[in-house]
Amino acid sequence: MSYSGPPPKPTVIRKAEGNPSRRPFNDREPQPDVVRPPMPRHLDKIARKEWKRLCPMLERMGVLTEADGIALANLCVDVSILHGAQESLAKTGLLSKTARTGMIHQSPLLNIIAVTTDRVTRGLREFGLTPASRSRISVSPDSSMDSLEAKLCKMNRRA
Repeated sequence: MSYSGPPPKPTVIRKAEGNPSRRPFNDREPQPDVVRPPMPRHLDKIARKEWKRLCPMLERMGVLTEADGIALANLCVDVSILHGAQESLAKTGLLSKTARTGMIHQSPLLNIIAVTTDRVTRGLREFGLTPASRSRISVSPDSSMDSLEAKLCKMNRRA
């Protein structure tokens, strides 16, 4: 089963944008805890470095939750692939000559870089890390609570 149209925005982002469409909010949307997910063990050196770089930033922005581990890991792996492909392209160059026919061809790394750049950009948008995606969000001063304060507020709402 597939869905048509763009994916829906999370309620938190719709509220931050001011809800220009005036559609009702989803009051029953799941609210994962605002805690850093554990770093997956399968990440390589570059992906681990990216994870460590992004987590504090996403926590300050208030968008990282326990449910975001896989999406963040995918983004970090894509950044690692992109980095490796760009390094390889810098070493081998844009063009290569076939040994048999002597024809000049474009490096297949260019396609890998193009596809991975698109995947990284989509991943960055998911977390509000591109200028365009940030420009649609306005954060209130109390949204920068640390995870302990967020948990306490959440517990008070349930009581």
